[in-house]
Parts: sequence; structure tokens; C-alpha cells
Amino acid sequence: MELKYMRKDLTDAYGILELQDKILEIAVYIDNFCNEHGIDYCLMGGSALGAKRHGGFIPWDDDLDIFMTPDNYEKFRKSFRKYGDKENYYLQEWGRQKNGQVTVPKLRMNGTTYMEELIKDWDIHQGIYVDIFILHTCPDSKIKQLWQCFWAKCVVVKGLSMRSYNRQTGIRKALLGVAKFLPEKVMVSYGLKQVYRFRNEESKLYCNFLGKAGFKKGLYPKVFFAKTIKAPFETVKLRVPKGLDKFLKARFGDYMKIPSADRIKWEQHAYKWDCDRSFVDYMPKGMKHEFRDERKLV
Repeated sequence: MELKYMRKDLTDAYGILELQDKILEIAVYIDNFCNEHGIDYCLMGGSALGAKRHGGFIPWDDDLDIFMTPDNYEKFRKSFRKYGDKENYYLQEWGRQKNGQVTVPKLRMNGTTYMEELIKDWDIHQGIYVDIFILHTCPDSKIKQLWQCFWAKCVVVKGLSMRSYNRQTGIRKALLGVAKFLPEKVMVSYGLKQVYRFRNEESKLYCNFLGKAGFKKGLYPKVFFAKTIKAPFETVKLRVPKGLDKFLKARFGDYMKIPSADRIKWEQHAYKWDCDRSFVDYMPKGMKHEFRDERKLV
């Protein structure tokens, strides 16, 4: 196994070094493309944590996440459509609305496979990817913050219900069951409008309510992201918030603490992955691969 970007001294304790190396290849492409076209981004979530705590990937992490503001993402979308390497990459926009609003886009690599169990039979692009989370402006008003968070979670719940997500119990499981029968136009279209509606409002805050974080841990002072800087990540350098330590404390608390084995297993996404063969080889026979199910991605 010849690795292109991972450090040579790493042990493959979780059997995913090859996958991480391929994910990092996509991240390097994004970094170079953003540098070329004047687009800012930064690592977020577990990827930012990995840069700080491990100098690269968290050893068991099988994905990579970045932040872009709405302005930077829309510039990325426009530039990729015009100049992007579409022979090797595919921009998949989850929750895409007619007005251009999205939930979480992914840049996927052609000719590879990364299948998640709940959607493994959907007619969608299922190549290895990097997630692009939108870092939204959050109003200073507490009432408006709660409104924005409520609708963001409505969007998330609707998306999970459409994928028949079954890793919740109690009230959350009941909410997922109800969400299946609520109209997508209200849950997603209207919900996303409420998430985006404050983008031009004067505010001291950003939020990521469309991610895993709850209300408190999904809310961050803009000063954390006032500037991005390059930080070591495996054998390359990727952008992180200049206020990385403060962001990680706000998001994770004691971020140097290693999670339990059960939590590590819960965090992993892949049902099947292959760095050398296309997802097309693993899809149901007779599927035309016209990506007709991408409209269901929320």
C-alpha cells in the first residue's frame, strides 16, 4: 500500500490509513483550488481536533470536514463549475434548493467508493468525499438564535427520517418517525430559509446548527474565525481557524480527552469503501447511475 500524504510512521490500528490518504488527497485539491480562486475555508469538528491533538487525522476518523461561509461556498460552487477538475471530482449538494441554499455539500472523488449503510442502494454518487459545512451567521438575539436552531434541527431531522436513520431512542426516535410524514417543503425549504436568513445581519456570532452540535456547542464567536492559518496535517498543511484552541474548547470542552471505544465506533460512517474501484461496481445490477435519488439527499 503506497500512501501519498500520510506520515510513514503511523500504525494502521483501525485499518483505514489508505482511506484517510485518499480523503486527504481530496482535501489537498480543495486547498489548492481555494488558494487559486481566493476562497477561504478551514477545518472544523473532528478534523480541526485531529490537527491539534494528533497532527492530522484522528486515528479512527473516516471522514474530513471543512467550514466555508455562505459567500465563500457560493464562490467555490461557481468556480468549481467553471474551472473544477470534473474528470476526477463531483460536487454533490445535499439539500440543494432553487435559491442555491444547501445543507452540507460534499466534494466526491470519481472512481472510488464510500458507501453508507442507510443509503447504499440509492442512485447517487457514492465516491470518497470531503464534507463542506456552511458556517452561518447567527443573530445576537437569543430568541432569534433559538428560532434559527429550531429550524436547522427540523432540516436535520427530516434528512435523517428520509434515510430511515435508526440510531436514536426515546423522544428523538419518536420525532424521526413523525418527521417522515411532514412535508419536505416546510421542513427543508422553509427551514433552510430560516437558517440563511441572518447572513447579512450584523452579528458577533457564527453557528453550525446543521451539524451534530446542539445549541450551546454549535454557537461560536466570529472572532475565532476572523483569520485562518495553515497548520500541519499529516505531511501537508491545511487551513484552521486562528482561534483554534478557543473553537475546540467551545465545541468539545476538554478536547484532549480520548473518547470511549463505543463512541469511537459510533462516530465512524463507512459501510464499504474502496480507493481503487468505483461505487458503480457495488451498486444494484441494472441501475442506470443517473443520480436520480440525489433529490432525496438532505
